[in-house]
Order: sequence, then structure tokens, then C-alpha cells
Amino acid sequence: MKKNVLLLILACLFAFSSGIKAQSRIAIGTWVIMADDTRKSVDKIAVGDVVLSYDYTKKVYEKKKVTSIDKIMYSRMVRLVLENKRQILTSSDLPFWGEEGWVSTSPELSAENPLYKDIKEAKAGYYLYYYDVLSTSSDRIAFVEGIMEPMMAYAIQIEGGGAIIANSFIVGTN
Repeated sequence: MKKNVLLLILACLFAFSSGIKAQSRIAIGTWVIMADDTRKSVDKIAVGDVVLSYDYTKKVYEKKKVTSIDKIMYSRMVRLVLENKRQILTSSDLPFWGEEGWVSTSPELSAENPLYKDIKEAKAGYYLYYYDVLSTSSDRIAFVEGIMEPMMAYAIQIEGGGAIIANSFIVGTN
């Protein structure tokens, strides 16, 4: 009986999350760089917190307030791993800033957001930028894998939009 209830719950979670429009979410446990250069787990961030943001048009880091954060249970996520072993667990539509411009593992979903109309598919070998305290560095994507495990995921909005730093990756927001 318990097994049937668990299967029903998982089936509902899968059906619910597969019908959601693109929301660019990061998984619970992902850390975000705050304005004072400390790290905070995404599940501990609150509206009004100030995070470090990246303006990719000016190539500068800025401090911006969180204007909203919401969470939802996802049943399908993506793990993206760089050759230097940095990794992140996200929704498939999350945009990453790299040498090719914006990329995601599901560009057709990411393109639903007008900010990412010209987005490309993130593939092994593409270089992504990441924050390493002293500068912006880049490394190649080693691999991308799908994760079929229910987990909480968060979407962060910041004043004026832009990119945030999640697990060192420069990622877009809605």
C-alpha cells in the first residue's frame, strides 16, 4: 500500500512539473554568491537580500536586491559539469553565460523568455564563464546528465533583471 501511494505521489509530481512553463530554476542546496562575497544556500535566500549579479553587456559585477523567490517541486533536473569539476543542478531551461553567449540544455524552453531568444544548446566542449572571486574564468562543459529525482527548485528574481552567481556559474534569471 505504501509503495502504491509513493508511486502515485511521484507520478503526480512528474505530471505537474512536466507541464510547467520555463522558469529557470536552481536546485535546493545550490549556493548563491551574496553582495558581500559570502555564499548562501538558495533555500535560505529571502526577498530583500542583496546578491552579486553579473551584467554581461558591461562585463561587470553589481549588487542587486532579490525582488522575489519562489519554489516548486521538480521531478526532472539537469546536472551540468565542467572539466574542472564545478557542477550545478538546475531545470533544463536555465540559461548559462559562456563564450557562445547564452546557452541552455533546453534552448527551445529557454527561448520562451524574450531575454533568451538567441540562446544556443549547451553541449560538451562549450566554454562557460564562472565567478572565481578575483576574476571571471571559463572552462569547458565536460558532460550534461538528466536527473529523474523529485527535488525542490527555486527561481530568483532580482531588481532590474540580470544574471546571478549560482555554484560559481553565471546564470540568467527570468
